[in-house]
Amino acid sequence: MRLRLIIMNVLLTCYGVVAWCQVQPGNAVDLGLSVMWADRNVGAMGPVEAGRVFGYGDITGEEISTKYDDYVSEDVGGTDRDAANHYWGLGWRLPSISEITELVERCQWTWTQRDGVDGYVVKGRGGNSIFLPVTGHRTDSTMCFVKTRGYYWSGEITSYNKNYAGALFFYKGNKFQKDYRKIYGFAIRPVRESFF
Repeated sequence: MRLRLIIMNVLLTCYGVVAWCQVQPGNAVDLGLSVMWADRNVGAMGPVEAGRVFGYGDITGEEISTKYDDYVSEDVGGTDRDAANHYWGLGWRLPSISEITELVERCQWTWTQRDGVDGYVVKGRGGNSIFLPVTGHRTDSTMCFVKTRGYYWSGEITSYNKNYAGALFFYKGNKFQKDYRKIYGFAIRPVRESFF
C-alpha cells in the first residue's frame, strides 16, 4: 500500500497534477469520546496545516457558487458526498452535530500556537489531544479570517433550514457548534468509530 501511494505521488508530480488531498489518512486519536478524531484535516500533510476547504457536500473543493441549489440539501456524513469518506475511506467521515457538541463540551480547550499557526489544543480526559488550527473560510473565491478563526463542517444539514449545515466554529477565547450557510468553504476534520 505504501509503495502504491509513493508511485501515485510520483506519477501525479511527473504529469504536473497538483494532488492537494492527502491520499493517506491521518491517525485516529482517542479523546475518550463516542468517536475517534483525526490528528489532521483533509488535505493537510500534518496537524498544523489547515488543509483544503469544501462547500457542504462538495468533494472536489472547487465549488464556489453562491447558489444554494448547487449544494446538497441532505446529510452527507458517511456518504459518497462526504470528503472525509471519499479521500480517506477506512470508516472516516464527517462528524455529526452531536459529535461536535461532545468535543466542545467534554474536552479541555487551550489556545496556543504551533509552528507559527494559531489554534486550539483539544485534550480528552485520558490525556490524548489533537490540534485544531485556524482555517478561515471561503466565500465565493475569497478566503476570510484565515489567521484568526476555525471553521469545520459537520455531515448534517440543520433540521430547520436545508440551506444551513452544522459546523464547529472557534476563535481565541470561544468555541461552539454553530449552523452556517452551506455555500461557505470550510475545513474538514474527520472522525471514525473506535472499533476500526
